[in-house]
Amino acid sequence: MRNTNAYALLCLLSLQPMNGYIMKQWVDNLLRHFWKTSYGQIYPTMEQFLSEGLVTVESRESDSAPASKYYHITEKGLKELKEWLSEDSLDFNYRDESLMKFYFSSLLPLDTVIEKAERAAEFQYGILEKYTNDKKILDVENPTRQQLMVTICNQKGIFLNEARLKWAQYCAKTLKEFKENEERKKEKENEKE
Repeated sequence: MRNTNAYALLCLLSLQPMNGYIMKQWVDNLLRHFWKTSYGQIYPTMEQFLSEGLVTVESRESDSAPASKYYHITEKGLKELKEWLSEDSLDFNYRDESLMKFYFSSLLPLDTVIEKAERAAEFQYGILEKYTNDKKILDVENPTRQQLMVTICNQKGIFLNEARLKWAQYCAKTLKEFKENEERKKEKENEKE
């Protein structure tokens, strides 16, 4: 069984032949809300696919750069990809480093955690803005099936980032309220003394 990243790369090649740089750009620019990859994953996977006959490679010359390897999916690769695509993926197995850090952030000064939540809200707002701008570009009358799939995936990015933004704002607000309550408690204790 292959890792999901391998299938993600086959998915990209099902759209058009690509070199490693173009694959990375597609992931970074169009799939960013649900997928990441690195050159360290792309090139070894392409070599494995070549040895298994799932892709072929073509060297393309360029006036401005050295020759580049463009990978093409084969019928065998397309068959394996379609089998993988037809399998259900119902388990949302997600690792969230920021949530892990937040969960244990009681070890940090409260002001630091509030600042982190505020920065997270600013970051999520920026990401949400990108998806909203992409939506304006993607919304076309009478889309092709692939255009519709891209639009639907972009909408999930909007929904996810709206939720992340709302959560980050909630964190900052709730932590500020907690801090104010703690300060009031200390003031009352000091008054008693």
